Amino acid sequence: MKYTGVFLSCALLFFSGAASASAAGFFGVELGAGIERYAHSPEPVSERQELKMYEITPPAPDERFDTYAVDTYRGNIIRIMASSPDDVTAEGTRTLEVLDSLKEELVTAYGTPSLCLEEVEDAGSELRGYLVDEGGLEVLEWNFADAGNKKDAPGAVYVFLAGSEKDNGEQASYCTLYMESTDYPSVSDQAEREEQ
Repeated sequence: MKYTGVFLSCALLFFSGAASASAAGFFGVELGAGIERYAHSPEPVSERQELKMYEITPPAPDERFDTYAVDTYRGNIIRIMASSPDDVTAEGTRTLEVLDSLKEELVTAYGTPSLCLEEVEDAGSELRGYLVDEGGLEVLEWNFADAGNKKDAPGAVYVFLAGSEKDNGEQASYCTLYMESTDYPSVSDQAEREEQ
């Protein structure tokens, strides 16, 4: 699975379902929706207490993504993760096209991001190798919880570029979008405290 750095955690707070439908409109999955709305295997990919991660298939997937996963708490989606297909070109051309289209759409919806890396530093023409070596790079972030939640916005949106190395030694790059509910940070913090 592509989701490096995904924190699996349990929670004390139940997601209220107040996330907007517009948060789902872009990518085919709705924060706060029940997992039963989406095709998924009966068993979660990973599980710890009440937090479960499922790979899902949205009814109308966004063509930029080939893999979707969600974190659920008590059956409701509190985090969406969507990744583009592996791009084995050294320059990461398709990966960067996905990034550019996501940036344009997210800026239109949510305004100027709080973090925006205009260029992937030190990558040169070997983007995929750089991303594999570095373990990925956050390039866009909107954190609405810090600035008061905008109407019809999730708690936070993050876009990462990452790399993977396949079994045959071939390297690839991909772009991953994370959308989190407003409750997700407290869920993660509580899980971290309980693990210690």
